[in-house]
Amino acid sequence: MISKTTIAAGLIALTSLAAIPANASALTVEFGNPGFGMGYTWGDHDRRDRGDRHMRHRLSPQEVRFILRDHGYRNIRFFDRSGPVYEVRASRRGETYFLVVNARSGKILSRNRV
Repeated sequence: MISKTTIAAGLIALTSLAAIPANASALTVEFGNPGFGMGYTWGDHDRRDRGDRHMRHRLSPQEVRFILRDHGYRNIRFFDRSGPVYEVRASRRGETYFLVVNARSGKILSRNRV
């Protein structure tokens, strides 16, 4: 037999579902920090590039080169210029590094000494 408490809980749940607006059907799951913007989107809204909304375009290799030089890197050589990141080899203070740079913001995402 169903108790009055169970029926009341079911009615409250149904009432709360009816109160959700129709445009709230999009579901977004994101991993990592907001600046990197990796994730999955369901529904009508695309929020994968949430951290870089103000920069919709990719930086040119020359712009990335200027940013890296401002950070002290020299002998900059690009290996991969396609996709959301640039793969770069550069030297700084006598050490050689392999860098992964965000193509939209110029932020260094990873740095490994070669």
